[in-house]
Amino acid sequence: MPKSRRRKPKKQAAARLPGNPNRMVFKEIDFDTGDRHDEFKQAVLKSAREDVEKYPVLLDQLFGILKEHMPESVISEFGFYGTRASINDKGETRTLAKGIEQHHIELLQGIALTLPAAEWGVAPYTPDVMQTVFDIVPQISDTIYKRRLIATADEMDDGQKALMALQEKVRLQTQAVRNWGYLSEVKLICRELYAPLDTRLAAAAGYTFSDILDVSETILATIEQRGNDYIDVLRRVLGARNGKSMVEAYFREFPDLVGTPEELFTVIPERTPRNDVIGLIVAHADQRHSEYMSVTTAEVAALTGKEEERVDRILRMLSIEPGELADHKIEHMFLSNPVWARPGIYWGGRYMFVMPQAIFSHINEIMWNVAIFAKIESDLSDRRATYLEDKTELVIQSVLPTARITKNAKWMIGDQQFETDIIAVVDRTVFLAEAKSHRLTPQGLRGAPDRLKRHLNEMVIAPSIQSERLAKYIIAARAGDADSLLITQSLGLDAEKIDQIIRISLTLDDLSVLSSSEKELAKVGLIPDGHNLAPALHIADLCCIANILDEEIPFLHYFSERFYFQKFFEIFGDELDFLGVYLSTGFNLKAERDDFHCLMVSGMSEVIDRYYNARDAGMVLKKPAPTIHRSYKQIIDKLARTKPSGWTTMGIFILSSASPGDQSKVERGLNRLRKSVTRKNAKPGHECFMEIIPPLNRKATVGFYVHQEKNTHLRREHMEHFAAEALERDDAASCVLFAKNTDNWSSPYETVLLAQRREKVMAELKS
Repeated sequence: MPKSRRRKPKKQAAARLPGNPNRMVFKEIDFDTGDRHDEFKQAVLKSAREDVEKYPVLLDQLFGILKEHMPESVISEFGFYGTRASINDKGETRTLAKGIEQHHIELLQGIALTLPAAEWGVAPYTPDVMQTVFDIVPQISDTIYKRRLIATADEMDDGQKALMALQEKVRLQTQAVRNWGYLSEVKLICRELYAPLDTRLAAAAGYTFSDILDVSETILATIEQRGNDYIDVLRRVLGARNGKSMVEAYFREFPDLVGTPEELFTVIPERTPRNDVIGLIVAHADQRHSEYMSVTTAEVAALTGKEEERVDRILRMLSIEPGELADHKIEHMFLSNPVWARPGIYWGGRYMFVMPQAIFSHINEIMWNVAIFAKIESDLSDRRATYLEDKTELVIQSVLPTARITKNAKWMIGDQQFETDIIAVVDRTVFLAEAKSHRLTPQGLRGAPDRLKRHLNEMVIAPSIQSERLAKYIIAARAGDADSLLITQSLGLDAEKIDQIIRISLTLDDLSVLSSSEKELAKVGLIPDGHNLAPALHIADLCCIANILDEEIPFLHYFSERFYFQKFFEIFGDELDFLGVYLSTGFNLKAERDDFHCLMVSGMSEVIDRYYNARDAGMVLKKPAPTIHRSYKQIIDKLARTKPSGWTTMGIFILSSASPGDQSKVERGLNRLRKSVTRKNAKPGHECFMEIIPPLNRKATVGFYVHQEKNTHLRREHMEHFAAEALERDDAASCVLFAKNTDNWSSPYETVLLAQRREKVMAELKS
């Protein structure tokens, strides 16, 4: 998606190398138009105007097709090939039709439903008709952005450009991004969130939230199974050795066919090429998609074991009849399509769900509309708030099992009371989480400026200010401020023993596209001067991160560096793309980032997608893991196992000291140091120290002290000496020093020393 603000001259795109799913390389994309910027801009606008001029013609052409050919067949064919994908044993997916996205199918369905049933065509479609539909629907969809591009072509100041960039990101999210989590996680979250309100909904609507989920899951499973069976049967047919055998197999595998193979042979010329016979059979067989994608009330009731009346109420609530959208403007369907909240089509006494997965894409909007109908939206609003806090606590406790967690912690400043949703204390690290369950309204999703600002303030800015407020008092308490000490003591915090403060904000609506928009938020004036914005992410993303980074030190390290990652880069990508970057690099990007600040990481979640897609398909793949060299992994494992005071701080420091590639160099350096120490003429304390100075000043110096067993008694003295020297020489706030024994080399380390310069640690905490 083009951005409205002026681009940097160069942009870096991240990619993975073949054969190593976790390795990240950088490709430079040059957007510099030099002195021809205005010429380039006018060329883009000219092309956009030409495409927009074609819009009425394309729309008339599409309406002509729908009025002549059966829309239910056209939509189901378009939907089948647009959503159907194969998955191999590596979890990799391959779509049957390139360039067709879920929002294209929703757009086609919405357009068709503007026509009353009497105007729906009755002729079967032909392959050339479907090819036209596949060609023009994406073109119609593209024109909405081009219309806005033309409308906003005038010059704007930086603040206006930043706001427009935020609007476009939200609009792109609305139009193109559909799934706020992997299906298994979405189902689980929905059950946990909505089931407690079943009794309230049943009294008002005659069905429950759990009924909606049961029916929806049944529809999804049924239609997906039918599609899979269709592919399997068709594969057997098309696998026949020649055209004659293929036709015979077609009649054998599809017993509902009228006629005989012999009758079909009379219309197929002799010696017809095999590929032509395949095309004929597939085109004919594909006419079944509307039937396969349709269910009756009786079928769903039998599969779910529910009363037909209850099931029919749910199916009607989820469906739209032909002509029901007659007054809805086509242009509005790009950003406010009724099909999102009602993805079914009711026709001929049946309910057709071209994309049953769309129910779960938009499940929160569907449930909110149900709550409004039942007049229990206030109950649902309260439930969302309670659930988000409870789920956040559960996830954090699962991945930080040694943490002491306080939920809804209340504290006072004078007569004013404040509350922090989650305070988790692990060793010398404090993890602060604010859970904000506010909804994204349709106006906000469409990018309306005032409503968008309000949502961003409620869900991103305000919770960050809230968590930073407490963080500042913790820092002041560590510095000895009496009033701040009263606050930390009331919360059971020992400020003197806090080295790390990590802050995040959690939501129930997807704002992932804005998770890397700190610069735009600042230019719009939403971020107060001097405020350090906490990362904001969806609760489903936190669940995924906790599942992938299921050990305490990597989990804490991810979020400690995630804060700086969004602050330094202008990034295009979502939270799971960031996780993909972390798995590859540990966010140690300094060596590559000196000459750029723009980073496109969209697609870096591929390794995570493969794992979850395979899991949802019933396959077992090895879970992705961060790329950490074995020597480093052994160190953090021992820290986590033995838990010396400051183990989280030391674990974060060691992981921040070197990229995965440089970690192997550290091991080689240690082996050379071991040889030096064990030489016959080696003197204790000479040539026994190796120092790693990270490229960023805020990161700690990490050192290794190597000694022989016979010199163990000198270890403490030497380590304190080396640590003091490192702190003075490297201008670092902290130094962590590991001692290794040449006579017990297999041990990750013998002992560890954490040394800090108090004044610089305080400065780092404040930044």
